[in-house]
Amino acid sequence: MSAPVIPQVSALAAAPVTAEPLRADEIAEMRVHLAFIRDYKDVLRLKLNAAEDLLVNGQREPTDRGVCHHLLGKVDRAVVESAIGREPLRSNPAARARMLAGAIRLTADPSVLLTYLETLPQVRSHTEAAQAFGEVVARLDFESVSASRLGRLLQVLIETFTGHERVQVLFSLLAGAAFARAFDAALPSLAPAVVEAFAPLRAVHRRAAAGVGGDQESAAWLRAGIEQLLSAPDPVLRGYGEPLRIAILELALETGTAAELADRAAGVLLSSLPSAGRTYARLAMRRAAQLLGRHADDRARAVLDELRRSQPSFRLAEHWRDALDARRIGRIALRSPGVGAGRLVSGFWLDAQRPVWVRTAGLDAGERLAREAALQRALALPGVAPVVEDGVASGSAYVAVVGDGEPLVVDADLRSATALAIAAATTRILRALALAGVALPDAAPERFLHTRGPAAGVVLADLDGATTSDDAAAANAIAARALAGRVVTNAAVAELPEHTREALAAALTGSATLDALARALDEAALRAPHG
Repeated sequence: MSAPVIPQVSALAAAPVTAEPLRADEIAEMRVHLAFIRDYKDVLRLKLNAAEDLLVNGQREPTDRGVCHHLLGKVDRAVVESAIGREPLRSNPAARARMLAGAIRLTADPSVLLTYLETLPQVRSHTEAAQAFGEVVARLDFESVSASRLGRLLQVLIETFTGHERVQVLFSLLAGAAFARAFDAALPSLAPAVVEAFAPLRAVHRRAAAGVGGDQESAAWLRAGIEQLLSAPDPVLRGYGEPLRIAILELALETGTAAELADRAAGVLLSSLPSAGRTYARLAMRRAAQLLGRHADDRARAVLDELRRSQPSFRLAEHWRDALDARRIGRIALRSPGVGAGRLVSGFWLDAQRPVWVRTAGLDAGERLAREAALQRALALPGVAPVVEDGVASGSAYVAVVGDGEPLVVDADLRSATALAIAAATTRILRALALAGVALPDAAPERFLHTRGPAAGVVLADLDGATTSDDAAAANAIAARALAGRVVTNAAVAELPEHTREALAAALTGSATLDALARALDEAALRAPHG
């Protein structure tokens, strides 16, 4: 083990005063301190009394513990800081370092210790300066250190260490709870250069330690911190603790991360995690999603293949992998054959990794589908499925939408209350379209997606043939009555109370407006048997 770079504070200066005279070994040590004071008394401008002057000049044996302690106490922070602010020490780093090396044997003041540490890089090797930094850190009480002193320590860290060495030193400091608390408390008052160097790393460390998020400023720090961390060589990155490696990956895989940073983080760190664990599976899927969003399908396929080899029973990875090999139209992997022109086909949107529904048409209908897709996007109505992609690919024009459920199928198994609720929901959607000035040529059940169960709902997915029209209300009312007539059977109507049955019959067979039809269907759905 190498010898300490930073001298220890003498027990003669630090220990409480007692009446016991100095021992022989203490007298020998005191003579060294007296020689230092003799050499620097003029530089330090020390004021000595007669007894102290005799000691310093070697005319009296240093045996009185109290007198010696009092003399050593005169070398304090104020004296030292005044001296280094004057010539000849101010402009002479070597002379300043020699004086401070003696002074820190006589005072435990953190400011003097930091001043010596600040001087060392100018006169000692990088290795010695780095060792000295560690020795000073070990002596400081971060529970009581001031913000200004912490700022000085961090400035020395900047000047002593670069690149990944600086990162490792700061992370070793942040492992101590007292330093972390002191850093957070001092952050608002630290110099801009110190904040720029260390706030990003602190943000990453906080995320790694506790998963704590932050505001926009913290988000910017997180991104900058990731850049600093990823500048380290591969072995250093893999050598970080698992929580930190996971945090780096989590951040690198977030939306908006630069591709080169995400690639580096995933390329080095993903394989460093236990491949049988849930964390590996989760991050591998996020990496695959990121690559699919960038249209890097071959690289996503490789990530999914590796995950499937490590965890063969992981079904989601298998599902995504199958989608990559499926027949496609644009960025949509098709899951089933079409059921007719303009009807909905189940698909998987690779860019966002979610189920979609696709309708297709021949190339000659490309302009029409593009207009209908633009119209559907512009509607932004709750009951209309949003368009995620449209265009021409693989010899077909297509529109892909996101919506829950399956294409609506009218069958005898629908309960009366369910059939009436579906008819009411589709009528309200058609009314919303009419208010937006959009007319449908029909309201075929296959245009709609239906979700069964407690959260049952209906969404219009297919706007095939939709146009803008001043007569949209009348056209959609005809379509709504036709659909309601198909969905709501005579048997369902017969189960209703007489006055409800009569009101519904009038709405279905007459020329009721869309809102009147919706009210009649809502009332009927409430009155229908739910058993």
